[in-house]
Amino acid sequence: MPASPTTVLRALGALWLLDTTLASLIGASYFRGALEQAAAGTRAFAVMALVSTMAMLTLVPLLPAALAVPLRARRRLAGILAVAGGTVALLFVFLDTQIWAIFRYHINGMVLNVVTTPGGLDTFEISGSSWALLALFTVALALGRAWLWFRLLLPAAVPAPTRGRRLVPGALGALLVVVAAEKLMYAWADLVDDRQILVLARVYPLYQPLTSKRLLARLTGRVPGQRTELQVAAGLLLRYPRAQPVIAPEGPRPNILVVVIDSLRADALTEQIMPQTSRWREADARLFSDHVSGGNATRIGIFSLVYGIHGSYWPSVYAERAPPVLVTALDGLGYELRVLSTTSMQFPEFRSTAWVTMTDRVEDGFPGPAKWQKDEQVGARFADWMAERSRAGDPRPFFAFVLLDAPHQSYDWPKERSPFVPYSASLDYYKIARRPDEAQLHAIRNAYLNAVHHADQVFGGLLETLRRAGLSDDTLVVLTGDHGEEFFEHGYFGHTSNYTRVQTHVPFLMSGPGIAPGEETRPTTHVDLAPTLLELLGADPAARADWSQGENLLDPPATRERIFCGWQEAAVWVDGGVLHVPLEGHKGLVEALDPEWRPHPEGDAFIRRHGATIRRMAQDFRHFLR
Repeated sequence: MPASPTTVLRALGALWLLDTTLASLIGASYFRGALEQAAAGTRAFAVMALVSTMAMLTLVPLLPAALAVPLRARRRLAGILAVAGGTVALLFVFLDTQIWAIFRYHINGMVLNVVTTPGGLDTFEISGSSWALLALFTVALALGRAWLWFRLLLPAAVPAPTRGRRLVPGALGALLVVVAAEKLMYAWADLVDDRQILVLARVYPLYQPLTSKRLLARLTGRVPGQRTELQVAAGLLLRYPRAQPVIAPEGPRPNILVVVIDSLRADALTEQIMPQTSRWREADARLFSDHVSGGNATRIGIFSLVYGIHGSYWPSVYAERAPPVLVTALDGLGYELRVLSTTSMQFPEFRSTAWVTMTDRVEDGFPGPAKWQKDEQVGARFADWMAERSRAGDPRPFFAFVLLDAPHQSYDWPKERSPFVPYSASLDYYKIARRPDEAQLHAIRNAYLNAVHHADQVFGGLLETLRRAGLSDDTLVVLTGDHGEEFFEHGYFGHTSNYTRVQTHVPFLMSGPGIAPGEETRPTTHVDLAPTLLELLGADPAARADWSQGENLLDPPATRERIFCGWQEAAVWVDGGVLHVPLEGHKGLVEALDPEWRPHPEGDAFIRRHGATIRRMAQDFRHFLR
């Protein structure tokens, strides 16, 4: 006679508790090196979050078994579903801990692609003995669960003594209390910006956060994000840099001016569109004609430029408030640091990342009101700053980062100065979503070009300020874009949508002491700037890998595979196409694409041929993590 529904459900509850315990024991390896410098409260959260996450992961496969309880064959069917589902869940946790230990990410689309693509696993050189141990573990897990269910849990539940009836509900109640406490701890950490707890949440696969800043703020009177001082998590997950660069004390100390024009695509660098930059290029600058950003959005473009590492590190850097080596090194060398930006440095969160150690030297509140006016005000502020330094006789070299925003959507410029006509005075995104015709698209392009033309005039003013101050020969000047801009060349508008050349290929020009004018045709990328600047100041190139993933712009390799990152994805240009790779979650498998962002004709064969590239990229994304 089949067991009663109550008996089966009680047995399932007991099995869930056992699965949660076993999964938590397996998952304890997630903490490897992550809690060494954690506070007591953080350690408590870590344990509770582990139990909570494992409870969720092991509960999901038991739900089909619970749904089978009303069926007549509930005992056998529920048992089969419980044994099979739980085995898969525990196997998932075990495999995920191994992947986390190596690469510091969880099972995602890239991993699934390697497993499901014929020949994909050959890339990782998994030995036969490892496969045998995995198979043995799986079989032992399944047999052990079957024995637990059919020989121990279910028969033990049939007599159902009073103490036994209360044990499982009591344990389940305690588990729910742990889950609730952990979620409340996370919500509080989110309110007060406790970075250690927020960082640790990334350790757990499929972690589900609970946040309610508005409610907690109302109950506690605490202002969200309110802090009395900067709180930096002490390297819980991040190991950047591995070592600080050692810079020769007798090295040169030129001024440094880095100018970024938002959304500046490479083919905008012409005499007609950017006359000021073109004249500078002809007279003094070195053009890097095959240069790309580190991503297709402002966040990652500037991140890769300033940090000299790939954009995959953005979440960890942001969580731990880790400043870029370029900034800390220049600060230590006595540079006066300044950021002048048309757009706010609060979002993207550069005040919490790139400029976290120098927020008092960030100026981004220009009154405008239009973007083109703010760009001009940035230029005027730079001139005032140079005058202030001159009057004070300040002997320190300076580092200035300038961001001009007029060419970013919606494109902005003084309409009385419009060399490109007809132009679209505003962007109608409703019409853009329905693909404008060629005449409309031409007007939109002209609006963009007018905005670029205006930004070029502002850049020319910055060069003139240096010339009048007598600083041109003593200043390293860099001009580039944070990303490109597409006008439906590959089916998209703007940026953040693909990693084709129109969205990633940007101008890059450099002049100053140690920079020979001319053209560099070898491939370069944004992560090359930071090592180039510091090596010009005397940093040892042999130690570059301790703090950067770039090359020296003055001696780049003849060929290379360039990496781009986005919110939860990455791409790498390889010979003959692009590999599009998910970084977090199950967003899909690795895609093989041609240079025009269409499905690659060779498909999986193309992925297999470049399996070693995916492996190297995964190792690069792990290099600065614990």
